[in-house]
Amino acid sequence: MPTIGDLRHAKVLLVEDDFIVAYDMQTMLEEQGATVTGPASSLGEARELLARSCPNVAVLDVNLNGELVFPLAEELQSRGVPYIFATAYADDERLYPLSAKQAPRLAKPVLPAVLVAQVARLLK
Repeated sequence: MPTIGDLRHAKVLLVEDDFIVAYDMQTMLEEQGATVTGPASSLGEARELLARSCPNVAVLDVNLNGELVFPLAEELQSRGVPYIFATAYADDERLYPLSAKQAPRLAKPVLPAVLVAQVARLLK
């Protein structure tokens, strides 16, 4: 894959419950130089990873096997960590709490260039 972004200094928390989607996103980010923590497939697992290492950006699936990710998004926000939602629910405005409405939302399947560009944008 050609270089589409420089993520050499990015520490990304990846929260995604679908193994194949998580693998693809992790590969996309690591190919651009990011250090990826995860993927975490549940809120509990994501919180454990967050307790061990603070990322400088996070990529979050909204629905983790029926568990909504918004409490984790609020925790990230309180730590000053920007995040992106990568989800099948990108267009469902009713689902998002007010605190999460301003976060970027990417519809799955996420194109590599779009994911990398969004992560790079949040790092600036």
